[in-house]
Amino acid sequence: MQAHIEEVFNSIQGEGTHAGTRQVFVRFQQCQLHCQYCDTPRSRQVTYSCRIEKIPATGDFHTVKNPVSRDYLIETIQKLWSPSTRHISLTGGEPLIQADFIRELNAEHPLYLETNSGFPDEARKLKDVIAVASCDIKLPEHDSTRHYDDLLKNELETIAIFNESAETFVKIVVLPETTKGSLSSAVNGIASIDRNIPLILQPVTSDRRIHAGKLFELMDFAGEKLKDVRVIPQTHKMMGLL
Repeated sequence: MQAHIEEVFNSIQGEGTHAGTRQVFVRFQQCQLHCQYCDTPRSRQVTYSCRIEKIPATGDFHTVKNPVSRDYLIETIQKLWSPSTRHISLTGGEPLIQADFIRELNAEHPLYLETNSGFPDEARKLKDVIAVASCDIKLPEHDSTRHYDDLLKNELETIAIFNESAETFVKIVVLPETTKGSLSSAVNGIASIDRNIPLILQPVTSDRRIHAGKLFELMDFAGEKLKDVRVIPQTHKMMGLL
């Protein structure tokens, strides 16, 4: 089996509840969304080349042809593994588009899924092989899709699926224009699944600064329904890492 992959490298997870953890990142190509803040837009489309890091955490890459085979990817992951590395991060793009390929990986290391949560049927294929599920919920102001209500329904269904068997948390990117009103459907949806699911509010990484008072307000709003609400920025960007 083969998949279209954008890049494979070793770095530090910069987002969510596992920020600071060393991981081998497998960034898949293709995404069904077009979020205005996307920081990897090149991975939305299929191309015929894939970047592979030569030595862990050096940023020195060589290029191979897409699609990449399962055996070659497993061999690459092993070469990029290090004593402090803890997970294989499946990111994108949107990795759930490649669910059948992921299902066949049979990797010996724990799988950490970073997903926009838009494909619940594909999530069901993977719920028993994913160790950690980092599930996004998009807000209306993210301009991710023309069919927001359908996306939110799929996101909540995906979160519920992974919450049954994996360590699951939700990440929501906060923009300057985000309000309690635009956040409310997501918060209520998470609470309807499980109030214990951690919610990470992630300030957008840009020159559009978000006032601390807004973040405190949104945290308290979400905290009325959820037991674990945190604000964590993209720490890898702060450190200048991939």
